[in-house]
Amino acid sequence: MNDKENQLFGWSPDIDPDEIDVSTLILTIGSFTDIGHAQQHLRQSMLAELAHRELGEFRLDEILDHRDSRPPIIFDADHFEGYESPRMVLHEVTDELGQSFLLLDGPEPALRWNQMVDEIRGIIDELGVRLSVVTQSIPMPAPHTRPVQVTRWSSRPELIIGHSSPFGRIQMPASFPAVLSQRLGESRHDVVGLAAHVPHYLTDVDYPDAARALVDAIRQLTGLALPSHALAMAAGVVRAQISNQVEDSEELQAMVSALEEQYDDQSGRREIGSQQVTLPSADDIGAEAEAFLRSMDDPGDDGGTPVQGPTTTPDQPVGDSGDDDPRAEKENPQGRRSEDDGDGPDGDEDDGGPTDLYRPRHGDDSWGLS
Repeated sequence: MNDKENQLFGWSPDIDPDEIDVSTLILTIGSFTDIGHAQQHLRQSMLAELAHRELGEFRLDEILDHRDSRPPIIFDADHFEGYESPRMVLHEVTDELGQSFLLLDGPEPALRWNQMVDEIRGIIDELGVRLSVVTQSIPMPAPHTRPVQVTRWSSRPELIIGHSSPFGRIQMPASFPAVLSQRLGESRHDVVGLAAHVPHYLTDVDYPDAARALVDAIRQLTGLALPSHALAMAAGVVRAQISNQVEDSEELQAMVSALEEQYDDQSGRREIGSQQVTLPSADDIGAEAEAFLRSMDDPGDDGGTPVQGPTTTPDQPVGDSGDDDPRAEKENPQGRRSEDDGDGPDGDEDDGGPTDLYRPRHGDDSWGLS
């Protein structure tokens, strides 16, 4: 058997990889479990609301332990039905602005991890992917009545400037997404991980708010225009159902209240720690004073227009690329590089946030929803 026949990934017959123009890969590969079904909701939201096509898939019979994963099947009175073979598919998806990206979705492989890593890395190299985004969800002592937090991690600290993790150094059983992330980082591929915090008492039920938080984080990180309307509606329904159950139980009310107090206390400390105030220099103050005096002496000016001093945003977290952020022009939160952005002297990209380095690319508009 030659190397090509031994490959796990195969392109669809009508796909020419040379014609694919993307810069971002989003992964919704399963791990230990999909807490709150966050990955499921994220995948369904993108594939149901955005144009997409299949580029190829991995041969799961070679890498999946079906007995361990046990896909669902239905027994109906006197026969079995409903079994669908699991798939790991690479999609090309077009966002609401016509920007293309990749989505690799499927169950966690049980076998041949090293070969899987090599082949995914090969796809990244072949298509020129510059950023891989690994999505997941984790159970946390957090209340459903507060915004979902997302912990970020990365192959380079510059990719997540302004975001701190609540975790220290932890040893845990490895998962394939974690191993893939490490191996890609060792190969100088940029990887960012996003882990949505799901209330620990909701781990086994649908929690669309976690998927909404992942969508918002991906938007901020990549500039992709991803939909969230259906997720918002589903999240509202689920929150109402949870609230009704909590109202009927004094024990649940006490638990949620305690979690709210803890969440608010931690959020307050994070806000204080992230405050950043930029004080003007003496030269800046002098120049602004002179400008103000000149405006007062101008006879054609009705009283003069006050000159705005340097804007400070003490409540804005470090790394937030808001419209008032003095770094917004440099970091380009829309995910597009300016034409004068260049490579560093050693051939690497200039240091900066991830939106300095990546831009979604426009794909082929000749195909529609699959």
